[in-house]
Amino acid sequence: MPTKRRSVGMAGEAVAARFLQRRGATILDRNARVGRDEIDLIAHIADVHVAVEVKTGLGSRTRPWENFDDAKEARIRRAAHALGIHRVDVVAVELTVNGVIVRWLPGDG
Repeated sequence: MPTKRRSVGMAGEAVAARFLQRRGATILDRNARVGRDEIDLIAHIADVHVAVEVKTGLGSRTRPWENFDDAKEARIRRAAHALGIHRVDVVAVELTVNGVIVRWLPGDG
């Protein structure tokens, strides 16, 4: 992964982790590898373990959550299930010149 893309992703994951922690979540793991797949964050939220996919975008060109397509969701769900986790949330982080916008899209489970 190119350096700029990695830096943006790491910044988005840090923002997402702080966002969730402010709402009572405990971050249990970051960048958890399950085979070839990776779960960005594993959090404990309201007595439930949750796999969190963080999608980060720069500016208003993209809506980060739209990059969580069916194939990516299937990989994350498979990895989460291997860890006994049945809920997958998405946290979308938009880094703009006017600040940071965070959207939390809780999943089912």
